[in-house]
Amino acid sequence: MSREDLLRRVSQSITRVGRIGNSREAARIRAERSGVLVSRPGVAILAALHAGGPMRSSEAARRTDLEAPLVSRELQKLLREGYVTRRTDDTDGRAGILELTPSGTRAFLAYRAATDEIVAETFADWTSTDLHALADLLERVAVDFARVPENGASGDAGKPPRAAANRAS
Repeated sequence: MSREDLLRRVSQSITRVGRIGNSREAARIRAERSGVLVSRPGVAILAALHAGGPMRSSEAARRTDLEAPLVSRELQKLLREGYVTRRTDDTDGRAGILELTPSGTRAFLAYRAATDEIVAETFADWTSTDLHALADLLERVAVDFARVPENGASGDAGKPPRAAANRAS
């Protein structure tokens, strides 16, 4: 199998896993198991607040990679449902600071536990060695995907960033 064929296979597998994990059906199952009936963007906002603590809505949008109007609509729902509170920013009275309520923390942790349970079930037949190898490779994939690709202007188009960088030195 050629390198191009292998790369296509990798790309298709990554796409498929992302599609399955982010599907409405997967979200429905996580919501049912957790008892948390919050939209996928709402869960992302709860996760950002849980990980980052109190923040402005613009920071929540940045951390979740969601558009500001969507974050605003979702926050209205989360505020109404009692998962999030908003207080005035001490440094700028025009801005608001969002924070998880105890109910919001419980909801996020329940959703996270349901997700962890599903992952454990999915990989129940995998050995610890296989899981370790997969975790290492997925972490490497995440790091490599997070890098901004070079523009290819120097004739390096289509080459991995590492190979292009090594040739430049």
